[in-house]
Amino acid sequence: MKYRVAEILAEKTLNASGTEVIPVNVVDPISRIDLLFQVNKGEAGAMSGHPAKDISKIELVDGSDVLHCLSGYENQALAIYNRKVSTMLFGETLHNNPIYSAYGIDFGRKLWDTELALDPKQFRNLQLKVTYTSTEVSAAGTTPKLKVVGHMFDEKVVNPIGFLMAKEFINEATPANDAFKYVDLPTDHLVRQLLLRGYYDGVYVDGAVEGLRLSEDNEKRIPFDWNIVDYCRIMRGIWKPVQEMLYGYAAPTDGDIFYVTPTDYHVTVAAVPVDGGDTIAQTTSTGGKVTMEGGYFHAVVQGWEPNNCIQFPFGDQQDLDDWYDVTRLGSLRARVRGSDCGTTCEYQLVLEQLRRYGA
Repeated sequence: MKYRVAEILAEKTLNASGTEVIPVNVVDPISRIDLLFQVNKGEAGAMSGHPAKDISKIELVDGSDVLHCLSGYENQALAIYNRKVSTMLFGETLHNNPIYSAYGIDFGRKLWDTELALDPKQFRNLQLKVTYTSTEVSAAGTTPKLKVVGHMFDEKVVNPIGFLMAKEFINEATPANDAFKYVDLPTDHLVRQLLLRGYYDGVYVDGAVEGLRLSEDNEKRIPFDWNIVDYCRIMRGIWKPVQEMLYGYAAPTDGDIFYVTPTDYHVTVAAVPVDGGDTIAQTTSTGGKVTMEGGYFHAVVQGWEPNNCIQFPFGDQQDLDDWYDVTRLGSLRARVRGSDCGTTCEYQLVLEQLRRYGA
């Protein structure tokens, strides 16, 4: 057997909230780690938040050395862009039923990348830490459960040169409308891609951040200076649309809010009633919030910008030698331009970097 999928954590019922610390006690190289989280929905109708809001942090550490550190929102978005999958949600939001969400850490450019993988023998005390709650997706949520598996090389012998490391480096309030913030970014490893997340509840990315610019060595060179609306329009010819199923119950007249992964301004919802006498209507669908009314329904939701995140890839994503070599720079700075919601919004900057062993 060249490969195997091993349980790192068998399904475990957790406390209502906390941080679950999971030793990674394996010796074979790991291509990918997948996490499955579930919360029992405690109320009928509306959701209180997106399922990823229940996961505030996913960390992989070796002692004090941080190898991966993203929120649930960021982790899902990065996996969607890297894996070119439609969603990481299962879509069922019924009362007294579990709401499932998936998360993943990809150490290579694809599953079973022989050149990039996590080699546990290079570390001394690998631990996965998941910080969670059970009341963000459902205000009365109960019985959170977590399962973790590793996709590992078995009889196939590989000698990876390094792995992909993803971290959130900036998390702060956005600047006022048309104002700027300047933030310094690290230059210690090659950068494969950058994620920008612009967030406020029900607000799309360009409603939070109007523009993003990168500059090198005190503006000696500017790799890009994008208006976010223009950038997203161009990238729709490259990105895969975000699409997921949604199954729930909405109040017949006043409607209920459901949170979904696509967060652009015009999220498309195609819904049908489950009960023959119901008429399903969609009233709003912006910024990851979909308002439905009419009873039990099945729906397909499609859009862009997963979890308010947009991707800035550097070079050919499959060619290590084509990525952004920031190690030769004296400084790398991002300039963030505020948009309509001003300082009430927040933004995050995530870097996915190539970390070589022995570097």
